[in-house]
Order: sequence, then C-alpha cells, then structure tokens
Amino acid sequence: MKIFLLRHAIAELRRTNLADHDRHLTKDGIKELETVVQAMNRLKVRPDEILSSPYRRAWDTAVIAARGLSPAKKPVELRALVPSGNAAKLWLELKKHHAAKALLLVGHEPLLSEFAAFLLSSPHATINLKKSGLIRLDVHTVHLDHPSGTLRWLLTAKQLVRMAG
Repeated sequence: MKIFLLRHAIAELRRTNLADHDRHLTKDGIKELETVVQAMNRLKVRPDEILSSPYRRAWDTAVIAARGLSPAKKPVELRALVPSGNAAKLWLELKKHHAAKALLLVGHEPLLSEFAAFLLSSPHATINLKKSGLIRLDVHTVHLDHPSGTLRWLLTAKQLVRMAG
C-alpha cells in the first residue's frame, strides 16, 4: 500500500479569539497548495481514499487536494489524524482500509512525522514535514500491528512548486 502524508497548507495564525480547530487556510496557503496539487498530479498521486483530520485547515487542504487529484472522491474525516493523535492508534484505523492500494492522509505535525517514523520502524527518527509538504511511504505489511515501510520521498512545498513549473 502507498501512503501519502500531506501536511495542511499555511493557515491563519493562532489568536485568543479563534479556536485552534477553526483556523482557516490563508490565501497564500491556498495558492501554494493548488500548485502542490499540480505537482502531485505530475507524480501520479492517485489515492483510492483521502482521509483528513477534522480540523478546518486540514479539512480544507483535503478538499482542495481531492478536487485537483480526483474530483469524484470526497475526503473522509478521520479523528485519529488530529494534532494530538497517536501513530499506533492511527495505524489501527488505517488497517480498516487494507483493501486500498493508495491512501492520502491530510493532517498536522508532529503526528504525520511521528507516523512516518512509526511506519519505518524508527520511532526516534526526526522528520520535519513543512506545511504543504508531502511524504510517500510504501507499506508492505498492512495486517501487522507493527508495519514495515519504505520511505520513497519527502518533498517540501517549494520542491513541489518547482516540479509543477
């Protein structure tokens, strides 16, 4: 199974009168993300399912990605992708999607990096996934509690924007 991890695009800054889960994407974040999605098309990212954190910035990122990659597919909310999520619990949720050949997960840091390290059986690995950054991992053992994965690529938004060029 191919697992693509997409961090949400640039969002509004935190402020006291705005709940963290309600922060919207900025205009610059949306513009950059739309170009990132063009690069994802060039890379032939074709998810069978798009799973997203319910937080506004991740959900909106997932909707834009779905529209650009496969308009017929709609994102599905997955609570395990919230910022305070746990990599092992996220894996248990993903095992329910074992029939999929490719999944796109849209979420937050540090969970996405922790999840990548979990899939690589390297829990202490430090991965820095920037906003609108993308990781591709190939997981060979979907039915196990401790998966075995291979890192195929880790791309920043800047690299993806150049690729879309």
